[in-house]
Amino acid sequence: MLRSLSLAAPVVAAIMVVVLLVEPPALRPADRMPTLRMLAARPEVGLDRTQLEAAVARGREGAPESYVFNRVPSAGDPTPSSEPAGVVYTPFLRVAWAAHAREAAGRPLSVDEVPSWLASSVVYLALRRPSAATDVLGTPAVVAIRPDTATCCLDPQPTVIRPLWMTDNPEVIARFGAEVPFSDLGVIAVFPIEVLQGGLDVVAYHRVDGPDGPTSVEMRGRFDPRDLERWR
Repeated sequence: MLRSLSLAAPVVAAIMVVVLLVEPPALRPADRMPTLRMLAARPEVGLDRTQLEAAVARGREGAPESYVFNRVPSAGDPTPSSEPAGVVYTPFLRVAWAAHAREAAGRPLSVDEVPSWLASSVVYLALRRPSAATDVLGTPAVVAIRPDTATCCLDPQPTVIRPLWMTDNPEVIARFGAEVPFSDLGVIAVFPIEVLQGGLDVVAYHRVDGPDGPTSVEMRGRFDPRDLERWR
């Protein structure tokens, strides 16, 4: 399914203006910004009707599973650790979470109610902070790079895919019903769905001045090809 989502799809003919999980009067302008950015870019459909129906049905069954990718200690390390670096919210998973939230609220979600931004061909990546000591540095930068590529200290930073937008506001994922995955959540970055491929690391990082000169403090995660085969 992830392979099919990476193909170009028809643009949505009509866009719902009601945000799925929050009544319009309660929606603050700041909360609208991710959606407005997506609408301005005219997002492509990420799920067909059959896939939407499957996602809604999955959410009605209970809380969806988490799509976790694991941490890599540093550039060039061949094997990720067992420690999570972040979680992935694919279009399927976002719709499933939304259906789960609506089911819990006693207002079952129908396929026709799913707004285009929720099922668009992008992925939300929630990454942990690079280090407990970096919470004072603000939102980290995020890039998708080759496993042997460092984040210190070329300018511009070498990258394969850049995020479309990012935020440190956890309400972005709460809007479609997902729970905040980490107590040390550092950033939520939205990428084109093509980022879900083997051979890429997604890195949240801060460049800092260390005792031996500039260095980079990272939260580096890598996708397991076996996970990509089963994720929807």
